[in-house]
Amino acid sequence: MDYIALLEQLKKYYSNLLIVQYNGKIKASATIKTMVNLLYINMILLQIRDGFDWETAFDKQLEIIGKWVGLDRFYDGQFFYFHPWFSLPAWQDEPDNLQGGFATYQNFNQEIGGFLTYADIAPTQNRLSTESFRIMIGLKIIKNNISATCKNIDNAIWTYKYFNKQVYTTWNANELIYHFPSELSEVLQVAAYKNVLPCPTGCRIILREIIENE
Repeated sequence: MDYIALLEQLKKYYSNLLIVQYNGKIKASATIKTMVNLLYINMILLQIRDGFDWETAFDKQLEIIGKWVGLDRFYDGQFFYFHPWFSLPAWQDEPDNLQGGFATYQNFNQEIGGFLTYADIAPTQNRLSTESFRIMIGLKIIKNNISATCKNIDNAIWTYKYFNKQVYTTWNANELIYHFPSELSEVLQVAAYKNVLPCPTGCRIILREIIENE
């Protein structure tokens, strides 16, 4: 689009709307054209503002917003997610929900677990998708803008629009537990790794996947 030509059209259009006694007057027309100029410039500024709305931005704009809040979309390491892998816990330890293992007489029909395969440990590109990166930016904005009390964190996480009431927090002494569904595993792990999750000072973050039928 030729924005200069469009601007000239707008100037001509609005200057021609002057009432009869001012129509065609040089100063009156110049005043209207100056006002159109100012409005047009403000429209461009609004477009720039809207282009950097973190909820609608994408690609380079989203990455710039990430820099503003102190984030990028890359992360180190390999996450194995919260799958209950086959394991051999010590005889005196009770396996938790993320451990499989040998069944006993009592739990033969309930024991779950799987073996790690090459596909599970193959290197990945460790780059968050656009939507995952957007979620991370929103979490960092929350962390940057709330007082880290139990009530504030509980409310902020539960009402965070991109979690869609699928993530909630509970508390133990000196522990903050984030409960989440499996599809948000990567985002929550990377958020914890990048220190993006809201948490009071001196409190340890624990991530816990919501296990169906648990």
